[in-house]
Amino acid sequence: MSFIHSAASSKLLGGEQIGLSPAIPVLPRQRKALTPVRASKNNPFSYRLPIMNEKPEWWYRILACVPYLLALQMSDTAFYVLPFLERYEVLESLYYYIPGAVRRLPWWFNFAHFYLAYLGVVRNNKWPHYLRFHVAMGFLLESALMVVVNSSNLMPLIHFQGTFGLYYWAAVGFIYIVVMLECVRCALAGTYVKLPLISDSAFIHTLFRVGGYQRPF
Repeated sequence: MSFIHSAASSKLLGGEQIGLSPAIPVLPRQRKALTPVRASKNNPFSYRLPIMNEKPEWWYRILACVPYLLALQMSDTAFYVLPFLERYEVLESLYYYIPGAVRRLPWWFNFAHFYLAYLGVVRNNKWPHYLRFHVAMGFLLESALMVVVNSSNLMPLIHFQGTFGLYYWAAVGFIYIVVMLECVRCALAGTYVKLPLISDSAFIHTLFRVGGYQRPF
C-alpha cells in the first residue's frame, strides 16, 4: 500500500493525472542575454585621430605635402609602370610625368632627410600635431612600399618579362601614386589621412618617444 500511495502522490505532484493542474509549476528556462563586448573608454591602446575644428595655416598645409612629394620623387614607381606603358605606345609619353622617373638626388639624401625630419619634426612638440602626423605618414607609406616590393620579389610569378608581373607592378605603382595624391589632398584640406593601420601607426609615432610618453596636444 505504501508503494501505491507514493506512486499516486508522485503523479499528483507531476501533474500527470487528468483534470488536475500540477502542484509545482515548472518555470521555463531563461536564455542568457548575449551582450556585445565593448571596449573600455579608459583603454590606453585605443587611438582616435583628433578632430580639426579649424584649418591650419596655409604654410603648414604646404609643408605637410612635402613628405608625400619627396616619397613620390624617391620611389621607383616609374620603373614599375614603365613595362606597362611601353606595351601601349599611346601611354609611353606618360613615363616622363610620373614622379620618380628622374632621380637627381644623391644617395645619402634619403637617410639624411629621414633622420632630420623624424627627430626634428615628428618628435618635436613645438611643431603642430597636424604637421607631425603627415610627416610620419610620408615615411610610413614609403616604408610600406619597400615592404611590398621586397615581399613580392619572393613570388615566382612576379617578374617584369611575364604578363602577370607586368600588370602586377603597374598596379602597385598606380595604387601608390593614387594613395599619395589622396594624402596630398588631405594635407591641403587641413585634415588627417585615414588609412587602415598606417594612420594609427603615424599617430602612435607622435605620442611615444624613447624614455617616456607624451601628449600630442
